[in-house]
Amino acid sequence: MLSYELDQSRTEPLYLQIYQYIRKDIESGRIQAGEKLPSKRAFSVQLGVSISTVENAYHQLETEGYIHAVQKKGWFAENIIPTPKEENLPEKQEFFQEKFSEEPEQVLFPFSVWAKMMRETLACDQSKLLTKVPCEGAYALRFAIAEHLKNFRNIHVQPEQIIIGAGTEYLYMLIHLLLGNAVFGVEEPGYVKIQDIYQLSGLQCVRIPMEHDGIDLQALQNSKIEIMHITPSHHFPTGAVTSVGKRYALLGWASEKHSRYIIEDDYDSEFRLSGKPIPSLFSLDVTDKVIYMNTFSKSLTPTIRISYMILPLPLLNQFHEKLSHYSCTVSNFEQYALSRFITEGYFEKHIHRMRKYYKSRRDELFQKMKQNPLFRNAEISGENAGLHCLVKFQTSLSDEALLNEIRKAGFRSSALCEYYQEKPAEPLSILLFFY
Repeated sequence: MLSYELDQSRTEPLYLQIYQYIRKDIESGRIQAGEKLPSKRAFSVQLGVSISTVENAYHQLETEGYIHAVQKKGWFAENIIPTPKEENLPEKQEFFQEKFSEEPEQVLFPFSVWAKMMRETLACDQSKLLTKVPCEGAYALRFAIAEHLKNFRNIHVQPEQIIIGAGTEYLYMLIHLLLGNAVFGVEEPGYVKIQDIYQLSGLQCVRIPMEHDGIDLQALQNSKIEIMHITPSHHFPTGAVTSVGKRYALLGWASEKHSRYIIEDDYDSEFRLSGKPIPSLFSLDVTDKVIYMNTFSKSLTPTIRISYMILPLPLLNQFHEKLSHYSCTVSNFEQYALSRFITEGYFEKHIHRMRKYYKSRRDELFQKMKQNPLFRNAEISGENAGLHCLVKFQTSLSDEALLNEIRKAGFRSSALCEYYQEKPAEPLSILLFFY
């Protein structure tokens, strides 16, 4: 006889809880193919719910192909191919740990608060939900973002300067359409996906080497780059913070020619784990040469797919002239729900909670490192700048062999050399560790 504990306090309907329990048992093999399920009446009495609740659960399971009904005999489990267990897929599991270890964990997402925002949006913003928003996005969300940036990043902008998009990839496309076929620069090493997106758009892309305090200015000056894409507050993957002197030099470089601009990617500025956030390049710019970009993928969840950029006023005028016929790619519903989430203070509380969580994760990681002889004489850097740090090892092993040893010891890591377009000739002996 199946026995499940139903939680009456959950917002989730009881029939869905029953459905999920049975589905999980069928997928795991606890309920075997052909096994008969309890009758609706008997099951309802056992669980203390109505017959219709069990009936709804069975109907959902039947619709998805987990069970089938036999007339006058009852309900029976289908033959479902079990989902492979994680231990049977070491390489695939390892890949996903490496590629997605930076994403916010499910336990951190404020589901109950988000559900509240959605209900309030449906109840109070019905007319707005059915009204097309401007190409830049809903004004309520742009106003909320502007207020958040003013309070958190000391960035003072008008809501009209903010452009909302479904992911940074869409915003990159808009920048390309806005600025034309310019030569784009990216950091070396760097986030490979950025270069891939630009090149797939047919743009020429040049990689500029990183130094300890930002990109190599001389290499930039010697190139034909017109648009430089950088992560000055926390470079990925080296963790370097662009110095103030170099920031002003970059602004000077951009101001030398009308066609030059800087794209400031502020992807994880909320997660500096000690001290105040690094001042943005945008806040230092008085020549309207910086395009600021950020996303809620890191701070909330990648599945919400809401990013934004801030255009300097001269570019904003061009945006309206060239691209105003494009529709905003984020649904009204999500925009108004997120604007409430920010305006009512929940976003700030969520960031504080996440920062505290990641601090504890970092401390646990460092404690684990201390207890492992592989980390003897290793040097840690960038531990406070964001959600990953770098460790320089004293070893004769190749980067690949070192990474294998570290992963065998149970650490989530990737090698710094993997983020170079041209792999270094000699081992770097530097690994990234994600909190």
